[in-house]
Amino acid sequence: MIQRIQSIYLLIVTILSIVICLYPYASINGAELTYTTSIIYAGLATIIPVTTLFTIFLFRKRILQMRLCSFACIVMLFQAGYMLASYFIASDGQAEGTCHLYLPAVVPYINIILTYLAIRGIGKDEAMVRAADRLR
Repeated sequence: MIQRIQSIYLLIVTILSIVICLYPYASINGAELTYTTSIIYAGLATIIPVTTLFTIFLFRKRILQMRLCSFACIVMLFQAGYMLASYFIASDGQAEGTCHLYLPAVVPYINIILTYLAIRGIGKDEAMVRAADRLR
């Protein structure tokens, strides 16, 4: 159902994924790593909110909803890995005080946790529906 807790989790993931596109996630010698730094990062940062927003409205197809959430988790892992890799590659050989990670660098990990909680909630709904079908 659309008013379930997993919908709230997915809506928070969507909002956080949009917010991560607005702010830089790292600064190296004054140059900020942002959404427009790389086309790979831009693609990953665009796929996540689109997928999670679309997933919210698939409340009648719970199995597909779980699969799309799993796909979004995998994309979030790639996004987090790309963010860290680009930070470490760009900061290689720089002075220690000139490289900073910002708060948006943590958002993919929060999104992964929230998406996992949504998957668990969708699984509980599916189990409840199957149990009710057995009773009929």
